[in-house]
This record gives sequence, structure tokens and C-alpha cells, in this order.
Amino acid sequence: MGKFIRYTFQVILGALFGAVCFMALSPALAAIFPVAEDGVGTSLAVLGIVLLIVAVAPSIRRALGRGFLLAGASVFALPLSTMMLSGRAFDTMNKDAEAAGQAMGGAEAAGAALGGVMMTGFAGFVGFFFGSILLIIGLVLALGGRRDVRVVA
Repeated sequence: MGKFIRYTFQVILGALFGAVCFMALSPALAAIFPVAEDGVGTSLAVLGIVLLIVAVAPSIRRALGRGFLLAGASVFALPLSTMMLSGRAFDTMNKDAEAAGQAMGGAEAAGAALGGVMMTGFAGFVGFFFGSILLIIGLVLALGGRRDVRVVA
């Protein structure tokens, strides 16, 4: 009965960490798949891979460590995801202007570029600090443990 409860808890942890990883990677998925229905399989794959890695851990401590490591890596990649999405938005604005038969103005291009830089900068700030914290917690939980040190004099 104890193993059943442990594995159930680890599956729940895997689903939670999978959702965090999906949220952190969602700007990149939105940039890669502009139509939402195209990215559903990839989104479920991210969730499933994280759930599987966390669920097969040998202990709850290691499961938490693996979850924090995967979430930290995903959050640490948040600036790259945001940069991809802002580039996609800039490209879409340019194509829409060309389709309407007019060129994208300098003010529009500067505004789109400035907005992309600001969002990428904010995501970089959040991703670096929060991702570093999650990675350190994950390393301590996944690699740490009791060490017996004996000093022989």
C-alpha cells in the first residue's frame, strides 16, 4: 500500500511540474505553432515526458529534485521562448501590412521591436533568477543526501 501511495504522489508531482514546464515553454510553442491545434501533441509530449521522468524516480526526494530541475531548465529558457514569440509577432505584423498593400512604417517597426526587447528583457530577468533558484533546489534534492563522514585520528 505504501508504494501505491508513493507512486500516486509522484504522478501528481509529475503532472504539476509538467504543467509548470509547459507554461514556461508555451511562448516557444506559440512561436513554432501559430495555430493552436497544431501544438497540442507537442504540449502533451512535454507534459508526458516530465510526468514520466518524475514518476519513475526511486524516492519522493529524487522525484522532487527531478521536477525542480526540469522546471528550472524550462524557466531558465524563458527568455529564448519570449524572443522567438516576439520575432514571430514582428513577422506577422510585417506580413499583414504587406498583404494590405502597404509597407510597415518605421514607427510601427520600432514599436514592435521595442516591445519585443522589453518583453524579452523582463523574461530574462524572471527566467534567470527564478530558473536559477529552481535549478539549485533541484540539484540539492536530486544529488544531495545523507553523507556519513568519519574522522579517524
